[in-house]
Amino acid sequence: MILTKLIINKVLDLRNINIIVHGTNIKLFNTLINKQLYNKTDNYLSYQGCYYIDVQLLNKSELIEFLKRICITCNYYHTDTVKKKLIILTNFQLLNAMYQQSIKTIIDISYLTSTFIVHTTRLNFINRNILSRFVVFSLPNIPTNDATLQITYNKIIKFLKKGTLNSKVMEGIRELSYMYYMNHTHSTDLQKLLIKRIGSNSYIPNSIKYKVVEDICRINVLYQHSYRKPIFFEFIIISLFKHLEHYTYNL
Repeated sequence: MILTKLIINKVLDLRNINIIVHGTNIKLFNTLINKQLYNKTDNYLSYQGCYYIDVQLLNKSELIEFLKRICITCNYYHTDTVKKKLIILTNFQLLNAMYQQSIKTIIDISYLTSTFIVHTTRLNFINRNILSRFVVFSLPNIPTNDATLQITYNKIIKFLKKGTLNSKVMEGIRELSYMYYMNHTHSTDLQKLLIKRIGSNSYIPNSIKYKVVEDICRINVLYQHSYRKPIFFEFIIISLFKHLEHYTYNL
């Protein structure tokens, strides 16, 4: 399964399943888990009962002892309710079989207090017993030259040219937005492309262009602070129908 922002948010919030994330794009992984919110403490990062540990930065014996120590109890300092602690381990493939087996034992005995997210670049280097206890996700592959921007833009224009915002078009917009977010963490680049193309279209009056940009900016303020970004992106596409209904021929 492909890891999405929606899935990782549920894992971070509910903390009810252990997952393995497989992929080489650690920058994307860090974006998905909002690593920028974490505070540095010694050789690990922490934030609201979550611990981010890069295993290559810790002595392996110290890592095992540290995990034993923090997994003893739940996160009793959570503001609303008692939650499990969330342990994020990156570069897990660097641990040998002995240390992986030790961590498997910790996972087994701390199921009431802790949930684990394990990141690895080599799935075949992971202990089989750990694999059997985790749900495995893959990081989406985002090409350097992102052709999905142009493809998605073309599909949006195709929807607009239909002219009618009926249930079938709405369903298509919802599916397009969902599929886009399967491989992207945000739609900022796509929004920029929409504004650039509409802004350079000489057949569209400037007054309409201003309204398009104003609406996209207004929705984008809400979009930036939302965990359900695909819904707000659907809203952006729908707003284009309102402004461009009389100018679809020359899009």
